[in-house]
Amino acid sequence: MTDEKCGQFEPEVAWVLAAYGWRCGLENIRPLGSAHGFSGSRFWRIERSAGALCLHQWPKATPSKDHIQFIHAVLHHVRQQGFSAIPLVCSTPDGADYVEHAGHIWELRTWVPGEADFCRQPSFAKLSAAMSALAGFHRAAATFSAPGPRRDVSPGIAQRLAQLRHWLAGDAGRLAAAIDPQRWPELAARGQRVLPLFVSHAAAVVAGLEQAARLEVPLQVCIRDIWHDHILFDGDRFSGIIDFGALGWDNVAMDVARLLGSLTVDYGEYWQQGLAFYNSMRALSESELLLVQAFDRSTVLMSGLNWLDWIFRQDRKFDDGQAILARMDHILARLGNL
Repeated sequence: MTDEKCGQFEPEVAWVLAAYGWRCGLENIRPLGSAHGFSGSRFWRIERSAGALCLHQWPKATPSKDHIQFIHAVLHHVRQQGFSAIPLVCSTPDGADYVEHAGHIWELRTWVPGEADFCRQPSFAKLSAAMSALAGFHRAAATFSAPGPRRDVSPGIAQRLAQLRHWLAGDAGRLAAAIDPQRWPELAARGQRVLPLFVSHAAAVVAGLEQAARLEVPLQVCIRDIWHDHILFDGDRFSGIIDFGALGWDNVAMDVARLLGSLTVDYGEYWQQGLAFYNSMRALSESELLLVQAFDRSTVLMSGLNWLDWIFRQDRKFDDGQAILARMDHILARLGNL
């Protein structure tokens, strides 16, 4: 991908950078497209002698301005608490932390270095670094002011239970009928393997969610979408966390399950060691350990159906089809070990 000068670049990008007060004529700007993500965001890397920046264009209409301000407030709080391995949000000359232009919200932030390469080069050192970093983020975020009770049932567990009951009430059958092998043969073939595994495991997962839905647990700010591609390394050294678009209130078990489930394919040594590494920084209660299992098993069970639904029924478009097939292969591997 060829770097281009800002003055020769897309006018909307130049306008946004000018709103931040950057004299961008000499900066190299590299468009990254979706950066292999699935949210609809677009990204640009801006090279500067003072350090690279990331320009982020949020999708139209989502998230809301209030939610973006909430994200920025949490990131600022976490950095104040001493956890610095996250982006630093830049401000405009008048103090705004985002810009509205061409129907989008844009933000400029520091570039977080590193590669999301755990699956290509896994190690216990990386696993320890990742889980310890997640615990560090949780400890820093725990003192962020809460809008409601600090203890309650997990909103995410209640949501998963409702969603799973909806699939079992007939929607899984309607999805099966909508899968069109002529439209995307490789994905349809994987879908035909996912559906019977869903049926065979659903009852046990429902029982686990029902048990978890009765537990009152601590609630705090959680990342809620922390997975393999959002945690970066420089060699075996953890270098940072990216993508906080799903930040919200829940129990930390949601994040622990999401990250561990994306780094492992079974409940073997990596899973157990990952829990131990997290526990060494922030102890999980027995109730939270039950939630970790309920979150993970329900994610494994329903993720494949969600992808099939988005593509075959909702007709959503994604840039990287091979990445979706790789996600489905990981889901199938995890379903086989459920």
